[in-house]
Amino acid sequence: MNVYLSTAQAKSIVLQLMQIFPEGVSLCDEDGVILSSSDTGRINRTSPLAKQCIEQANSGKLYNERVVDGNVTATPLFFKDVCVGAVLMLGDNEQIKCLTSIAKAVGESVIYQPYLKDTSQVSDIINFEFLSEWLNTPGEYSLDFYRRGLRNGIDVSQEYGVVLLDGIWNQLSAQKAVESILPHSNYYICLGNNSIVLIMRKGYDPSIIKELSMLFNDVSFATGRTGPNLNEAFVSAQNTMFAGKRLYPESMIYDYRDFEFAYAISGLRQVQFDTKINELFAQPIYDDLVQTLEVFFKESGNQAEVINKLYIHRNTLKYRLDRIQEITGKNPRVFEDLFYLYTAYILHKLKK
Repeated sequence: MNVYLSTAQAKSIVLQLMQIFPEGVSLCDEDGVILSSSDTGRINRTSPLAKQCIEQANSGKLYNERVVDGNVTATPLFFKDVCVGAVLMLGDNEQIKCLTSIAKAVGESVIYQPYLKDTSQVSDIINFEFLSEWLNTPGEYSLDFYRRGLRNGIDVSQEYGVVLLDGIWNQLSAQKAVESILPHSNYYICLGNNSIVLIMRKGYDPSIIKELSMLFNDVSFATGRTGPNLNEAFVSAQNTMFAGKRLYPESMIYDYRDFEFAYAISGLRQVQFDTKINELFAQPIYDDLVQTLEVFFKESGNQAEVINKLYIHRNTLKYRLDRIQEITGKNPRVFEDLFYLYTAYILHKLKK
């Protein structure tokens, strides 16, 4: 899509802003050329101040929302992440400083309109763009990012967590379900056709996840950390989903606290295990032994619980543990050996 600011759009923006800036207002394109102005004699002239403002905004570095020269203030206008023009406002700098955000909101809403079937969708589209950037912005947020959040009704200075939904087959139905359950001041964004990310304020009720899970079949839920940076929470939820699906595919809800250690182990790529240990986890003939080990891991080596969970005789468990020791040279009854086997198991499952 080619992004440009048409003369008709420029006129519309100037007409609306003339009520706010009676001393004078102009609208410039991406090259700093004035497309429309309350002073018609300035049309088609290039404004060095606007050009400086636009170049700074498109530099990829932190930029000033206001560039001032005497009694003229310039502020950039964006479509998505591209600066497509600037507003020039005449008047007292301190007064204009308080009105800059209004000028940006008016200008950018007009710019978005041709790309929408319904102008009432403007705030939704802007929110989508902002939420997507919020999810993928690591580190500390810039002052401009905070301000953009507030213009969208979102306070990014608060702590949020992420819940990732994966495996959705009907996106529209899923969105309606989420909207009906998600409390106020929480948000969601769709990723592709199969996933939805819930952005949840710190302290959210975890029963929301169970409530949503009852509405979907075969949809997996993964929680992430809660903190001041949403990207870290998002990555945490993605890691949880990755580990959860491979380690416990029969489950549908994965809590990051149950998988952080397992995912951390998956980074130990330099560890080399004995071939016989790898064969234990890879060969179908050992499925009964692997299943026993999996329950043994979950029950922290409690043999009575393992017998109850597997519905096997005590002698059967003894035979399987002895057989595991015979194959691998590691005794599951010994903590260090059990941990060694657990690490090998995690790496095998997560590398598949």
